[in-house]
Amino acid sequence: MGPDHQTTWKVEGLRIELPAGVATVIGALPFTATDVSTFMLEELPQLPGAPAVELDSTHLGVASVEAEVRAGLIALLSELRGRTEPIVMSLTGPVTVALDLRRQGIDDEAASDRAVGAVSEMARWLLAVARRWTPDAPVLLFLTEPALAKSMHPTFPLRPAEIERLVTSVVDDVDTDATVGVQVSGRADWSLLLRTGIGALAAPVGAHLESSAADIGRFLESGGIMAWGAVPVDEPLGVSPERLWKRLSAMWCELTQRGVDPMLLRERSIITPAGGLGAFGAGQIDRVVELTRELGERVLRQTLGVRLSIGA
Repeated sequence: MGPDHQTTWKVEGLRIELPAGVATVIGALPFTATDVSTFMLEELPQLPGAPAVELDSTHLGVASVEAEVRAGLIALLSELRGRTEPIVMSLTGPVTVALDLRRQGIDDEAASDRAVGAVSEMARWLLAVARRWTPDAPVLLFLTEPALAKSMHPTFPLRPAEIERLVTSVVDDVDTDATVGVQVSGRADWSLLLRTGIGALAAPVGAHLESSAADIGRFLESGGIMAWGAVPVDEPLGVSPERLWKRLSAMWCELTQRGVDPMLLRERSIITPAGGLGAFGAGQIDRVVELTRELGERVLRQTLGVRLSIGA
C-alpha cells in the first residue's frame, strides 16, 4: 500500500486521527500475557489493544487487578517501546460498575459515586502504565459498558440523566490524557452517549444507529471516531465477509440518506468485533479478527478510491 495522508497518524489535541477502517479489538481476550503480545503484534499491529481491565463490586481498586492482566499489559507495552502510533486500552465503564454495586445492596447515590471513583482511578493507573512504557503513543481508552445494551428497556434502573452523569464524570477526569470512548454491545441511547464528551463511540452495526444520525454527523464533523462493531460475536460468521460488508454498507447508506457525510463515515471509522472476545476459543478469535481486518481493508480501499475519483 503506497503512502497517503489517510495512512498517517497524528494527534490534533487529543483527537486521534487514524487510517480509515483500521482494525482493532476492544475488551477481553482469552489469552495469556505472552500470547496477547504476540497476537497483537502479528494480527493487529496498526492499532493493538492492551488486555482489558474488568471491574466488578469485588474488584474495584488498582490492587485488585489480576496478575495475568498486569503481566499482559507489561508484555505488550514493553514490545511497543518507542511507538508513536496510537494504542487501545479498555476497562469496565461506570454504568456497569454502578449497577453491579447496587445489586450488592449499596444505595444508589453511593454506588454511583464509588463507580465513578473506581473507574477514574483505574483509568488514571492504566494511562500511567502506558506513559511509563510508551510515552509517545496516544491512547484510545474505551469504557466498556455491557449493561447499557439493555438501557433502552423501560425498566432499566438508571434514568438517562444519571447515565450521562456517570459517563461524563469519568470522561472529564481523564480526557486530557487520552481520547476516551464508550463501547456498548447492543442498542443504547446513542445521542445521549455522544453528549458525554467522548471522542469515540463503539457500537454494533445493527444497533439502530440511524436513530441518531444527526448527532453522529455532528460527532464526526467535530473529530469523533466511530468504531463500527461490524463482526458479530453472537451469530455464525460465515465463510466470507460479503454478508457483513453488505450490512455495514446498508447502515452507511441509511445514515447518508439522513444527512451524514458519506466520506466522514469512512474516514472517521475503525472496524472492530461487536463486543469483547473473552469467551471465544483461539480458532474463533482468528476468524473474527481475520474478518475484521478484511472489512477494514475494504473501507480503506473504498475511501482512497473515492478520493482519487474526486481528485482529493
